[in-house]
Amino acid sequence: MSERAKVVVIGGGIAGCSTLYHLTQEGITDVILLERDELTSGTTWHSAAQVTNFGMNQTMVGLKSHSIALYKELSEDPEYPINYHHADGGIRLAETEEQMEAYRHFASMARGMGVEFEVIDAAECARRHPLLVTDGLVGGLWDPLDGDIDPAQLCQALARRARNAGARVIRHRPVTGLTQRSDDSWIVHTEAGDIEAEIIVNAGGYRCNEIGAMMGAILPVASMEHQYFLTEPIKAIEEAGHRMPLIRCPISDYYSRQEKNGLLIGFYEQDCKTWGMDGIDPNFTNALCPDDPERVIETFEGAMARMPAIGEVGIHTIVNGPITYTIDGAPLVGPIPNKRNAFCITGLRAGLGEGGGHGWLLAQMIAHGEACYDTWCIDPRRFTGHASVELTALKAIEDYQNEFRFHYPHEHRPAGRPMKTTPLTPVLAAEGGHFGLVNGWERLEYIKPTPEFEEEHSFRFTNAEEVIGAEVRAVQSGVGLTEVSGFNRFEITGSGAHDFLDRMTCGRLQRCEGRVGLSYLLNHQGMVKGEATIANLPNGRVWFGSAAAAEYHDMDWLMQHRGADEDVQIRSLTNDMTILVIAGPKARDVLSSAARGDWSEEAFKWLAVREAHVGIAPAVVMRVSFSGELAYEIHVP
Repeated sequence: MSERAKVVVIGGGIAGCSTLYHLTQEGITDVILLERDELTSGTTWHSAAQVTNFGMNQTMVGLKSHSIALYKELSEDPEYPINYHHADGGIRLAETEEQMEAYRHFASMARGMGVEFEVIDAAECARRHPLLVTDGLVGGLWDPLDGDIDPAQLCQALARRARNAGARVIRHRPVTGLTQRSDDSWIVHTEAGDIEAEIIVNAGGYRCNEIGAMMGAILPVASMEHQYFLTEPIKAIEEAGHRMPLIRCPISDYYSRQEKNGLLIGFYEQDCKTWGMDGIDPNFTNALCPDDPERVIETFEGAMARMPAIGEVGIHTIVNGPITYTIDGAPLVGPIPNKRNAFCITGLRAGLGEGGGHGWLLAQMIAHGEACYDTWCIDPRRFTGHASVELTALKAIEDYQNEFRFHYPHEHRPAGRPMKTTPLTPVLAAEGGHFGLVNGWERLEYIKPTPEFEEEHSFRFTNAEEVIGAEVRAVQSGVGLTEVSGFNRFEITGSGAHDFLDRMTCGRLQRCEGRVGLSYLLNHQGMVKGEATIANLPNGRVWFGSAAAAEYHDMDWLMQHRGADEDVQIRSLTNDMTILVIAGPKARDVLSSAARGDWSEEAFKWLAVREAHVGIAPAVVMRVSFSGELAYEIHVP
């Protein structure tokens, strides 16, 4: 007879243990965690295990703050205390005023989440960390709650609390297959028998795509080899009388923290290396990659220049193990695209530091359908069909090489580009187009004034401000033409199409042929889930247009709520057509020269009056197919 559970979590590292614990906190105690070996036997056991408040947006700051509060509570549990150094503090160094400006930006952003950072000068950096030399140093960002934790103890403590709440942890039970039933529940196949589950969670770490393959899902996760050294005892540390703060150095791409009376020093070398691209040995468990110190020599020399005491002692241990990355460096936490009752929590490159928060948010999604924070920055559906294995590897390398470098607003890094283009992309490029990225699509941002123009990224206005301002003024007084590539275009047909959309959106759905309206989709808590432009076309067709970034998200939401007995078909035309926008007071002149029909203001006023009397609107649709054919449809009743 099969075992049963409401939720089965696959993977016993920090991701799985945190999810298991937080599910019980949300009232779901009928949970089984399956681990193929021992808890923490994947990446978790060799983690450098640093815990910081620093995050690139408020969601990441919030979930890291949750992790810190949770870990502190666990460390003070009299029945099962764990080792957690949570008040050593940490400094992110800076060698330029631009870096200091960015630190002030992040300190301000974090303050909105109740987190206090301090921007300090070079002398204060050296006072707080006596091993530092200040040559070329401008200052740094101080996090008073930076620290480190014992990975194995943390996961055991989370599992212990989950067991006490009624959850089960089963070790040495590999998953061999996953089968989804017609009611969207799952059968989890193992060597010791099947488990029936309503919901499954892929927390497989660097084996997440082995689990994904069992359900026909590919996750954009790649592994990188990551090395850190453990030094012999350092006299200055032994004599300091206090623990050394953590250091993260974007100048030389290293980090360090105290380990006993020595240092743990980790590297993000430029000559980095992917891992497991050709498959992973089934026996790779509680294991490491071969030592490769030559690869990090240059980075190590930079660390010694900043902290000369390192060069006075030996290295007694080298740790080289895989850590996971996604295309943009942020993890995948949430629903698996195009699947029902399937979630993932993987790609946690800083898993120990933020895993408590990730499991917290995922448990809320599973239990309530939503989390208390905006989780789009970690939603697995933010990547779509462009997220190939090759692209993931290229972007993982790029992100690894930029680990401590800021990702500025409007900065679109080059690895893997171009990903998705249209027939107009080379036309716009020939005009000097500068492109950004939206869901992999190359989208025109502005026309460069000269071929040599390069935008200087910053958290303030950049040198592109005047270029963009001139374009805005040109549209205000004349006309502008651009392409909006990747904007979602779902065609919804069937006798129940309008009733379905009317149920899905708040407000009254326009039903007259030719009418176009803006609609909002709400979740069950009445919060905005999405925004869509609904266009009623001839023959009962409806076009649903929404943001390019939301392609998988919106399709999932619509398909999830389509009734089994509804005559509703949803087909994506997103990759079949692109969109041109013509704007400005002279837009009518351009259209009149390029297309048949009367585009004058008087003609539109007449149609508007006629619509008011007979309730029928004109429809004007301009589209460009990817075959290059330009077509205008003008429907005037």
